[in-house]
Amino acid sequence: MMSDRLPIHFLPTFIVAARLENLRAAAQQVHLTHGAVSQQIQQLEQAIGCPLFERSGRGVRLNAAGRELLAVAEPALSALQQGVNRVRRIATSQVLRISVLPSFAHYWLLPRLAEFHHISSGIALDIDASLAVQDLARKGFDAAIRMGDGVWSGVQAQRIATGEVVPVATPELALQWQGAFSGMVDAPVPLLEHDAMPWRAWFQAQGDTGGGQQVALFNDAGLLIRAAEQGFGVALVKTVLAGDSIAAGRLVPLAPAQHLGNNDIYLVWPHATGLTPAVETLLHWLQQQLG
Repeated sequence: MMSDRLPIHFLPTFIVAARLENLRAAAQQVHLTHGAVSQQIQQLEQAIGCPLFERSGRGVRLNAAGRELLAVAEPALSALQQGVNRVRRIATSQVLRISVLPSFAHYWLLPRLAEFHHISSGIALDIDASLAVQDLARKGFDAAIRMGDGVWSGVQAQRIATGEVVPVATPELALQWQGAFSGMVDAPVPLLEHDAMPWRAWFQAQGDTGGGQQVALFNDAGLLIRAAEQGFGVALVKTVLAGDSIAAGRLVPLAPAQHLGNNDIYLVWPHATGLTPAVETLLHWLQQQLG
């Protein structure tokens, strides 16, 4: 008779018996009696509603149903064991789960992870890089790094960096188009644009109607910076994201940085949990690094 409840705790015994196709040998391996192993297999078959072995005398041989169950159960139990091992590691260490924009993770956070680990070796960062604004409390995040006006429901926010933006290009393109940004040349500059920071805001701040020709539009600042580094055009990017590329000489500013709109960078954490010691450690480190 088939049961709605599968006795999952019998699956490890079934897997051993299925591999060996010998119940006595399986009993020795799982440290049970032959009768106990036989009973577990029978109860598992009753719960599933079909035989899993062909029985011949004292021997057993896995049938088609048994082979199918083995193919499903073995990787499932292996994945479960790996998950339990991860849970145990988390329980013995302090894990800080944060949501971060991919561009910030790639161009600012990753190059500095070793330094954070050095000053806070007891905290392991679990980083989820996503463009989506996560519901921190519901999704189990301890904190997030967001860009905006600092006002989001359900969280507390602390500004950690300004949202200044700067036009950048490769050194070769910078030589070619520097005049256009200093007002000396009127030319169709190839512009790389981010959908959250359009060039028109920059040109309006300069009192300009907006010159240039858009050659690509991106929804991710990391891709925007990468395209600029490849010499595809002039990009308008946040100084905090382009800082390392500028310092390394891969990109060159074509004009002074400017603050356009309410688009600063914040560390946020759920109201429900408040500022935990681990989040406070991260906040102080970010403030120190970003100045």
